Amino acid sequence: MKNIIGAITCTLISYAIAICGYMFTHGCSLGDLAEISVEDKRFLLVLLVAQTIIVWTYFFYILTIRKRNANRLKTEENRQLLLQRRYQIVIDNSGEMMYEISLNNDACISTDKIREKFGWDIPKQVDNLDVRKLFQILHVHPEDEALFYNSTSGLITNKMTKEITVRMQRADGTYIWCNIIYIPLLDGDNNMVSIVGKIEDVDSEVKEKERLEHQSRTDGLTGLMNKQTFEEEAMKFLMTSISTGSALLFIDMDYFKDVNDKFGHTMGDRAIRDIALKLQVIFANCDMVSRFGGDEFLIFVKNIPRDTLLDKLAWAVEKLKETYSNGVDTVNLSASIGVAYCMADKIAYNTLLEAADNSLYAAKELGRSRYIIRDVYS
Repeated sequence: MKNIIGAITCTLISYAIAICGYMFTHGCSLGDLAEISVEDKRFLLVLLVAQTIIVWTYFFYILTIRKRNANRLKTEENRQLLLQRRYQIVIDNSGEMMYEISLNNDACISTDKIREKFGWDIPKQVDNLDVRKLFQILHVHPEDEALFYNSTSGLITNKMTKEITVRMQRADGTYIWCNIIYIPLLDGDNNMVSIVGKIEDVDSEVKEKERLEHQSRTDGLTGLMNKQTFEEEAMKFLMTSISTGSALLFIDMDYFKDVNDKFGHTMGDRAIRDIALKLQVIFANCDMVSRFGGDEFLIFVKNIPRDTLLDKLAWAVEKLKETYSNGVDTVNLSASIGVAYCMADKIAYNTLLEAADNSLYAAKELGRSRYIIRDVYS
């Protein structure tokens, strides 16, 4: 209806222009038109008919073009809808957690597997997608935010495929480790229009790797650092930090052999675990506690005032006293402690270990159940 009204309006306007043009060229007024010659009337009539034909021909031409474009657009929309449905069917039946997140307000797609795994869906519509919104859409753990931002910013900036392993939250509030793959989808002008990718549940693999790594770095009986890990961490600190005021403690349990000999290794293992728990209480926070081997322990205390260290050592000597008995035999366990105290920076680990070992030997010679400190300057 609007098109017809427009065509009629254009026709009337063309009539007015034609009549006004005739009056202007012939120097007559509107009232004089009734008196013009038959030839001029025929001319005006032919002109108006011609204009009518032209206007309505153009009208039908435009109408035909619009209809053709509308049909073509409808066909393209149907084709795109069919492609999207096919795409959705394919990813739904892939058995994978696939997704596509649009950057230009088109509908986003995700598989039912994502909802089954996490209890939430990727939104169907996302306006003005950026790293912050993608972080929220995927429910990434706050502690992994920096890693996520660095990786995803590179994806959007460089339009390169990325892969990252982070923790993602489920609807019940728990987190699982997932591997997220991002693949940028580009148009003909090399502009990124969407992010296509896959989410893989790697929680069991990551936790097993962490378990094995922890196992390789700890003592199996006590859960403390093992000798190798302790040495690596202590050397790293001594090389990269100010070590003045730090101390290396070498602890050996007095009469521990009697526990094993009289009560067996089961009681001996229990005693070792008891000692480890006590040491973790005494030297908590940033101190490093390790089992050197057998009934020997190494402790590295970082940047501690001498008076505070003396208080800890006195506490340790008293706390590590323990009596073990089977009702017949009794063993009074105690600890001798050798200490190497850093009086300068950049002292080598082996130098401290040797000084602590010598101090321990001296404590044993003086009657055990005591500590000896040696200041180390270089």
